[in-house]
Amino acid sequence: MHLPESFNLLYALSGLGVGFLVGMTGVGGGSLMTPLLILLFRVHPQAAVGTDLLYAAITKVVGTLVHGRSQSVAWPVVGRLAMGSVPATLATIGVLHWAGSPSAQVTHVISVALGVALLITAPACCSAT
Repeated sequence: MHLPESFNLLYALSGLGVGFLVGMTGVGGGSLMTPLLILLFRVHPQAAVGTDLLYAAITKVVGTLVHGRSQSVAWPVVGRLAMGSVPATLATIGVLHWAGSPSAQVTHVISVALGVALLITAPACCSAT
C-alpha cells in the first residue's frame, strides 16, 4: 500500500503529539502547534496562526462534545469567558484586516505577540502541574 504523496510523517506525528497533550491536559495546543509550524515546518506566522486556529477548532469541538456529555463543563463560566473573548477576537481580526494583513508589519506584530504569549503561558502551564 502506497501512502499519498501529500502525506508527511513529521506533520502527522506533530499533530498526534499535540493532540495527545491537549486531550490529556486541555492546554498547550496553540503554545505548541504554532511554534512547531513556524520553527520546524517554516510556515509563515500568519498562516501558522490560521492553521493552528482551524486545527484547534476541530480538536476542541471533539473535546467539548466529550466533556459536555460527561457533564464536566461549567457552562456559566464558558458564557462569561465568551463575553470577553468573542468580541476581542472579532476586534483583533478586524484590526489586522484594516492594518493590511498580510504585511511585514502585521507579521512582526503577530510574531511578537506569539513570543510574549508563550513567555507568559509557559511558566503558568509548568507550575500548574
